[in-house]
Amino acid sequence: MNILITFLLLSQIFTEEADFSFAKKEIIEREDECLKRPYWKQAEPFYFLPIVRAKLKEVGDKFSFKSRCFDKNIVMFKEMTKDTMTFTLQNLEKKETFCSEIFVFHTSNHNFFQFIAFQGEHDIVLKYITQDDKDEIRVNGVKLYNFCSSLISTIQSFLKTLKAFLGGMGYDPEAKNPRYRPNIPRDMEKVNLRILELYNHYTPERRNNTIVNFDKKIIKSGDVIVISRLDGIDPLIMIGSGGRVGHSCVCVWRDDELYVIESQDAAYWPKKGIQRTKWDDWVKFAHNADFNVVLLPLRDEYRNKLDIEKAWAWFEDEVEGLPYGFKNFVFTWIDTRNDSFPMMLNKENEFEEFFFSVLSIVYPSLCDLFGKEALNFRLNTTDLTFQQIIAEAARRGIAFEDLMLIPEKEGLPYSDGVAYTCSCFVIAFWEHGGMFGDLEILPNEFTPRDLYTLDVYDKNFKKPQECIDDNPDLPYCQVTGKFIVDLDNYSTVKPYSHMNERCPSIGPDFIRVDGC
Repeated sequence: MNILITFLLLSQIFTEEADFSFAKKEIIEREDECLKRPYWKQAEPFYFLPIVRAKLKEVGDKFSFKSRCFDKNIVMFKEMTKDTMTFTLQNLEKKETFCSEIFVFHTSNHNFFQFIAFQGEHDIVLKYITQDDKDEIRVNGVKLYNFCSSLISTIQSFLKTLKAFLGGMGYDPEAKNPRYRPNIPRDMEKVNLRILELYNHYTPERRNNTIVNFDKKIIKSGDVIVISRLDGIDPLIMIGSGGRVGHSCVCVWRDDELYVIESQDAAYWPKKGIQRTKWDDWVKFAHNADFNVVLLPLRDEYRNKLDIEKAWAWFEDEVEGLPYGFKNFVFTWIDTRNDSFPMMLNKENEFEEFFFSVLSIVYPSLCDLFGKEALNFRLNTTDLTFQQIIAEAARRGIAFEDLMLIPEKEGLPYSDGVAYTCSCFVIAFWEHGGMFGDLEILPNEFTPRDLYTLDVYDKNFKKPQECIDDNPDLPYCQVTGKFIVDLDNYSTVKPYSHMNERCPSIGPDFIRVDGC
């Protein structure tokens, strides 16, 4: 009887405290995704980002993969107790004697870095596991990340990537530090051109950096200007969306004055937020900031549908002066679970969760700015932290990546007002002016590429002679810039309801799926 009682007690303890499920599971073989990176042995921009090697959801899960130093790696979810998780990482068949690698076992609350220099078996224990962690792991898993390059190359890649953003950060052209002038330094330009070449297979052609002084009266209310700038931000938008530009604005005549209205937030610009600027002033600011600018005229068919007075009333009464739409910025770009990321990330990278969780540690206020409110809206919750958001979504059976895919509704009441990024603002201006008629359009689902590929522009636009002399081949006028803005698939996608809510964006071809 005592033996039976002891057995029952032990069984209860093991049931509550641990999951010792030793049922054999097949090893899931994974490709070496690092090899898919062009020039993967070099310290290229963004190559410091790790890739996912495995996603372990329950005890017994096992993955096998090749890596830079080892021809065979096996990772297994070994056991889970009340407040710990144990994993086994085997690194076998080492390729080079002095090769070493860094692995990261990751959840939104835990990041365990494991440096591996020798082949063998290693046990990794994650401690202080909470119920929130367990809920998260059941749906999202513990992700094993691996850096593709050596520590030195990873640091070099990070520094090279950083260089793409360090410059053109001020408004004053006479600032003592050249990095805080509005123009783009040469070394910064070079890195950004490399980013576009690597991930978009696109290298813009140079032009004389002059302002084309055509008569501004050819511009009509509702016409669009799109912009590229080699400042790190625009190329990041371009490699994410597959476009050739990263910013956009709309033109409006009021009381015989031409204004450029836009959603803007940049250190090199005199104003921030949703704003209006007189055309002549705007062109001067744009030229100083090394903007590459082209004018896209609306087709009469759509211009006649646009009620400018109604659109202007919406701008002036409801949104002018509101902040730039950082709070829903990333949701414009991410439409699919596996097919919305640049080439430096593997298809199953699910990198947004890693990005947000690390950001919540190193820069919490920035994490809150880019995701906290928007994610709370998607769960109909209030003021949950990023980690709490992931756990709550998991309890509802929603993976974090699927939460990110929920389309952004227009007009959500963020704490500082409704939020629009640049291209979303242009679409919203048109939409509030009735240009799309009865179509159901979500402005916040439009990237700059989505904006210029819309089939609403006049491809037979009669360019003034100044534009022809500058570039006879473009179907539109280039206003200024060091580089020609050659828009791929310009004005080719007819508007339809719910467009751009489920569109993949896989480089370098970025083929658009019909009806997405």
